[in-house]
Amino acid sequence: MGMFDGKVALITGSAQGIGQAIALKFAENGADVVVHGIGATADCKTCKDIEALGRKTLVYDTDITDVKAVNAMVDDVIAKWGKIDILVNNAGIYPAVLCVDVDEAHFDKVVDVNLKGTFFTTQAVVKKSMIPNNYGRIVSISSCDGKCPASGVAIYSAAKAGVISLVKSFALEMAEYDINSNCVAPGWVESETVLAGDRWKDALKIIPSRRLGKLSEIGEACCFLCNDNVSYINGEVLDVNGAIIMD
Repeated sequence: MGMFDGKVALITGSAQGIGQAIALKFAENGADVVVHGIGATADCKTCKDIEALGRKTLVYDTDITDVKAVNAMVDDVIAKWGKIDILVNNAGIYPAVLCVDVDEAHFDKVVDVNLKGTFFTTQAVVKKSMIPNNYGRIVSISSCDGKCPASGVAIYSAAKAGVISLVKSFALEMAEYDINSNCVAPGWVESETVLAGDRWKDALKIIPSRRLGKLSEIGEACCFLCNDNVSYINGEVLDVNGAIIMD
């Protein structure tokens, strides 16, 4: 028996990268998984790997910044599967631009994807499924940059700090419905985006664990926070960063 047998999990940004690893961990633990990502299709690797584990999938390529489209996605999942028990807000973008070079288009896009998308996806799932069912587990992915910004990612860091604040607001307002809202804040991990550049090589020097995080470790952290055996954990920010930030 898996801890999430009979549960439906929606993982945004799960067609690749960290989101893919998160989706697979939930499937390994028994959940049926709604896969989401720009350009995602039913024959994407995430869906195939989940189905190979004997779990069901639905897939959507919804623009996370389009509130009407997000609501339509949530409505469709509920129409087909009846509910959404677990939501992991993972969809995000990580463009690096120095403060003096940030223009309005950069600002709007980064905030829209990382903050607005997280808020309205959570709102839709909470209103349409979790409150009516008096149950829900929400994990939103922030970043160590949301606590201590690195150079060149000012808007990303501000948006991820905003995610931490939203997590706590949803925890406060939804607790009476047995809805938990928690946060995972990763540090440097072995994602394609990170490995494509060279900044991680310098980061290794300041990470006490002297390694990058595994994508599967982020998935394990999300599963932990959604485990009903620890449901008294609410409004928490779980750092998964090799001790680069300890607070």
